[in-house]
Amino acid sequence: MMHSLVEFALVFSAAAEIPQKLFGLFPFYFASFSDFLQMASNGVSYAFYVWLAYALTYLLLIGLIIWSYFNHRQFKQQLEAKLAREQRVKQYQEQQT
Repeated sequence: MMHSLVEFALVFSAAAEIPQKLFGLFPFYFASFSDFLQMASNGVSYAFYVWLAYALTYLLLIGLIIWSYFNHRQFKQQLEAKLAREQRVKQYQEQQT
């Protein structure tokens, strides 16, 4: 039991020294920038999963923005067509009376 507590304390005392300041503002928990890009921690790289998640998120957000833009444009065109039709119907009805 005592042996595991000593190891626990060593890990956390070493981990407290790891964060460096990134541009003097944010704690940086990686040993180097390449480790950050690889998302490497204790020899295990999570880069594929992390960057894939970021890429999919941003692609979906961009897709949503584009879809919303075209959907808005289509709605405006349909509304203009409906208003023009109503105007033509109103003019036709006024001509009939």
